[in-house]
Amino acid sequence: MSPQELLTGWVRSKHGGQLKKYNGEPYFNHLASVAEMAKGAIRLGYEIGLCHDLLEDTRTTGSELKEALVTFGYSHHDADDIAACVAELTDQFTSAASPDLSRNERKEKEEFRLRTVSSAAQTVKYCDLIDNMTLVIEYERKHGPQYLQRKKSLLQDMNAGNIELRLRALAIIDHALIQYSR
Repeated sequence: MSPQELLTGWVRSKHGGQLKKYNGEPYFNHLASVAEMAKGAIRLGYEIGLCHDLLEDTRTTGSELKEALVTFGYSHHDADDIAACVAELTDQFTSAASPDLSRNERKEKEEFRLRTVSSAAQTVKYCDLIDNMTLVIEYERKHGPQYLQRKKSLLQDMNAGNIELRLRALAIIDHALIQYSR
């Protein structure tokens, strides 16, 4: 099996029985979708996209991720690059890390932080937003417009990643906001 295939199986097992909000599909489907979108946009995009929620949503550590990547056949350099980008995409302002902040304050700080991450991390975040927005648009009539306005504001300042994916995300938002207003 190829390193990508080994990584894919490992990530699938790490996310186990997790399900996607709204449609109840396996959470892994979201990760695979993000990976497929990112793979042609940046170097190691498939791997970063596949792992983008690993440190946040499982008990996996950055060291474990790097070790697994090397075991699967990735070079130490590539393993370091993947793990570093995944760490950039991992929420820093969680309730555990910032208990003194309100949920809204944590979200604000996290969105501000995302504006400063690497081009590669921003590109994968665009893919993550695109995939998440499709579900929000389909299932969230009440809070969808507010969510989309917040993401539009984020994307206006988070502009260091792949331009085509960023513009695609913004177009999805604009189209959905028009639909919501009808």
